[in-house]
Amino acid sequence: MGCSCRRQGAPQEANYLPPQASSNKVILKIEDEEYTENDFFKYVSIQVGKEYRRLSSPALSRLMDQFIEERLWAAAARREGLSVVAEEKEAYRRRFAAGGEEVPALSFDEREITERLLCEKYLEKITAGITISEEEVDQYYNLHQREFLLPERVKVSQILVDSEAKAVRLRDELKNNNDEALFRQLARANSLGPEASRGGELGVFSYNDLPQEIARVIFGLKEAELSPVVESPYGFHIFRLDARLEPVLLTREEAAPKIRAKLAEAKAEETKRQKLEELKANFDWEFFPERLSFHYEKEGQ
Repeated sequence: MGCSCRRQGAPQEANYLPPQASSNKVILKIEDEEYTENDFFKYVSIQVGKEYRRLSSPALSRLMDQFIEERLWAAAARREGLSVVAEEKEAYRRRFAAGGEEVPALSFDEREITERLLCEKYLEKITAGITISEEEVDQYYNLHQREFLLPERVKVSQILVDSEAKAVRLRDELKNNNDEALFRQLARANSLGPEASRGGELGVFSYNDLPQEIARVIFGLKEAELSPVVESPYGFHIFRLDARLEPVLLTREEAAPKIRAKLAEAKAEETKRQKLEELKANFDWEFFPERLSFHYEKEGQ
């Protein structure tokens, strides 16, 4: 329900090619602002890239809902006297480009940038006063403790090399000497992984943090035990299980930051939902789905 400024995944269904003849039809009016189907497809192309021509009607319909929503937020910002200056637009261009996006339409379309920034400013304004009390944190923690139960975890190290022969040689050197210091020394001297400088220390992982084939090997080890040589797309690994950590319940204090963030996000979404309903009821606005060159499908139908 916010302002979207990143491309979504490319669609798979190919059944739509917007006809040029319909591009200048006004499909949305909000107060004194008018938006054409061309404006909408410019918005869509920024959201999903060149693949927008392959979007299905249901997908286009949901993007239309999002387009209307964001234009209402921008209209509300204008009503409250919010504005955008040239420096903010340039900063937005740089911010967008920093994400690796290449969208010429956004780089040169002043109106689109202005609408997006107004939308952002208005949403920031209506959610700025959201707070989470200690009582709310306590209540959530007490009712959802399963969320804060950390599963069994393991602390793991590795030596990663690019040939099986070298991995076997290193494994043979280690197998009769259960010496952690020797493992660290060989990891620093031979491992190709970025953790080599730390003596091969990878970190702490739960079973689901690791690729299944590797998780099966590592979780089958005893503490201080070495794995057989394991091949992966990265090379040949020798794993060492440094420690096994039992399941543990995070304390209320440890869980509190995550709880506050989750509750604040939920409150923000509810605030936006309620405000959007107010805007739809109070603004002079009209949507013309019959003018679209695709079949608009209302959500839930």
